[in-house]
Formats: sequence, C-alpha cells, structure tokens
Amino acid sequence: MVEPRCRTSGFSVVELAVCIALIAVFAGLLLERLLYYQEAAEKAVMELEANTLKLALQVHVGDLIARNRAVDYAQLARENPVGWMDRPPVGYRGEFDGDVSSQLPKGSWYFDRASAEVVYVVNLDRNFGPGSVGRTRVRWRVKLVRPEGVAAKDSVAIGMRLVPVEPYRWF
Repeated sequence: MVEPRCRTSGFSVVELAVCIALIAVFAGLLLERLLYYQEAAEKAVMELEANTLKLALQVHVGDLIARNRAVDYAQLARENPVGWMDRPPVGYRGEFDGDVSSQLPKGSWYFDRASAEVVYVVNLDRNFGPGSVGRTRVRWRVKLVRPEGVAAKDSVAIGMRLVPVEPYRWF
C-alpha cells in the first residue's frame, strides 16, 4: 500500500514569488507617492520663502516711512531683497552677476545682480512646468507700482511689489 504524500507547511515557490511581486508593486507605489509629496513640500517651502521676501519688503518700506526717511522706490527695486530678511532662505548661495542657475546645486537660491532678480533653482521637477524653455527655476523681481493711467516715465512710483518674472506651473 502506498502512503499518501504529506504536504509540508509553508510557502510554495509560486506563492513566494506572488508575495514578492505584490510587495514590489506596493513598494513602487509608495515610493512614487513619497516623491510626489516631497516635491509638494519643496513647492510649499519655496512659496513660503517667497512670501517671506514679500513681507520683508513691506516691513523694510514701513520701517523707512516710520523713521521719516525718504523712500527711493527705484533704488529699493535694485537691492537684494534677501538683505531685508532676518535670515536668508535655506540654500541661499549669495549674489552673482548673471544667470548661474546651471552651475549651482538644485534647491539653491541666489540674487542675480544683473537683472535684479531673486532666483530659486528647482530641485524636484517632475511636476514643474517652467516659464522659459528648459529652465527649472523660478524668478522674482521687485516691481514698482505707479498710478494707473499714467506712463511709467512720467510718474513717480507709489509703492512696490515682489512678483514672479514669468509664469510657471508646479502641479
């Protein structure tokens, strides 16, 4: 008489392969989501720093007005706004003459003296749509506010704002 074959407990090779494949798929999905949220966090930090620059501009002008000092808006528009902050943004590399975004590490901030622009070099750019072809950076400039309906050359500035130089799409 032949004894029935006893099945040992545990996984068969096929069951083990299916489990490993499922774990790999879930790990891939998790990593993709983590990259998405990491890029979303980078965007949020960049926008927070830009808003901090805007606030520093307002505080600086308010301080000049409170001290009864003349506000030369045209001169302020050429200054580095990072100098008005208590601390520079994380990753700030300093002032440069011209576009050096390709030479700096991703995630860097710098001030371009030639164009009087604050520039952020985007680190994670999977969902970033640059304003200029192939440039993964965001640029801001201090723009003078003039009375409506009056030509710029004929009027005095009545204020200023920090605005993006070109539109960009991130997400």
